[in-house]
Amino acid sequence: MVQFDVQHYSPMLFAKLGIEMPEAIRRAVCKRQAEFLAGRYLAKKVQMSLGVIPIEIAIGDSRAPVWPSAWTGSISHNDSLAICAMTPQSYEHEGVGIDIESVIDVEKATEMEGVVFTEKERGRLPSDARDISWLMTLLFSAKESIFKALYPQVQCYFDFLDVTFLRMDAQWLYFELNTRLADALVPGIQGKVYYAKVGEKVMTFTRSEYFI
Repeated sequence: MVQFDVQHYSPMLFAKLGIEMPEAIRRAVCKRQAEFLAGRYLAKKVQMSLGVIPIEIAIGDSRAPVWPSAWTGSISHNDSLAICAMTPQSYEHEGVGIDIESVIDVEKATEMEGVVFTEKERGRLPSDARDISWLMTLLFSAKESIFKALYPQVQCYFDFLDVTFLRMDAQWLYFELNTRLADALVPGIQGKVYYAKVGEKVMTFTRSEYFI
């Protein structure tokens, strides 16, 4: 994880940190450029820490990062934090997913119903009204992490509602697939997502092997 400040961002930092700025990012607003730089800089540091000769993590299909051969990873950024996970691939199409989100306000969280989760899923959340925005943000973040982890197998976008929230405990959220996403990802497959609070933010993480 690395902290960054958009207010101190300059395009010159790409060259200073040895990160290539893709054309799509060059056309983006400063906030998007700063987030991309923070994420790619962190990915470079993670590669070095793992003894991997660092390569530029290009933008691939569906904007998914392109990792070194025989490795898989995930990047997320939000406001002032970037987070990265990377691991060797032990089997083809293995994936990991990591996500960090600021807690969404109550009005926006309520609008997620029917798009990110169903009324039935919401009813399975703990009934503490004080934390409902945090809990619904957590569901959104967890499903983002699931998408990233399973994308190498699915190879296309799939819907938040293709994955059903079942329950949670002190460290994990549990889900079930209700749609066939790939040969090995069929309805009834269950999996889990780790979660934690990072200051006032929500962080989630999962691996494709958690959905086997």
